[in-house]
Amino acid sequence: MHLPESLGKILKRTRESKHLSIEEVSERSRIPKHIISTLEEDRLNEIRSVFYAKSFVKTYAVFLGALDEPGIKEYLAKSGQPPTILKPVAVPISGTAQQKSLPAKEMPQLGFSCIIKYKNQIIAIIIGVFVFWVLSSAISHVTKFIKNISVKKQNKIVKSARKGTEQATHQLSERKPLKEKKEEAAAVKTDEIEIEVSTSDNTWLRIIGDGVLMFTGTFRKGSSDTWKAKKEIKLEAGNSGVIKISVNGKPASFSGKKGEKKEIIITKDGIKN
Repeated sequence: MHLPESLGKILKRTRESKHLSIEEVSERSRIPKHIISTLEEDRLNEIRSVFYAKSFVKTYAVFLGALDEPGIKEYLAKSGQPPTILKPVAVPISGTAQQKSLPAKEMPQLGFSCIIKYKNQIIAIIIGVFVFWVLSSAISHVTKFIKNISVKKQNKIVKSARKGTEQATHQLSERKPLKEKKEEAAAVKTDEIEIEVSTSDNTWLRIIGDGVLMFTGTFRKGSSDTWKAKKEIKLEAGNSGVIKISVNGKPASFSGKKGEKKEIIITKDGIKN
């Protein structure tokens, strides 16, 4: 007389007929290896919830294509208390399966029971993550604030330096034209001949600059005038003792006698009688 084949044997036989290892089944079906070992070794009473036990059996059977097996159909059709399963005698269990199957005390609770059990740890983790985020945000803001202060200080220093440079440049630009004007004026004076003639009494006077007649006629008492030329100025005076001559702003060494007619030539080098 043949005893009915247990649920675990059906699952194990089907798996082995497909030449699949527990590791391969676990990887492809996403069922934990210790749950597969528990199902195949008929240790369903170690799964605390009948609902989860049936879910694992159905998932495993669907993966193996063993839903039509009578023993699996009968187990899934039952409701209420978990069925009493007799462990088969002398069922060979591999050493790997024995090592990787967990006792009932070490099996984690599933679903909401697992969340409730570890709620304190979960809350602590959430609080830790929140505190870390707050600290990171605060450090980031402080770092940005310090950088902004440093940048503002540097900008002030750069602006003040630029302002000082601009002021110095402006002052130099203001001073430079004056200096250039003086140099230009000196250059003009050096390049040209300028004479100033003044008289203490009436005299006849003729001025010729660079061959061009500039003045001829009576030069009245107390009169003063200037003439310019590039190369030379020729001066003729009928009463040479009453006139005074300055060349380029400096008194010229000229002497004449009252009533004496005199003719002189003035160049850059001085007066030629």
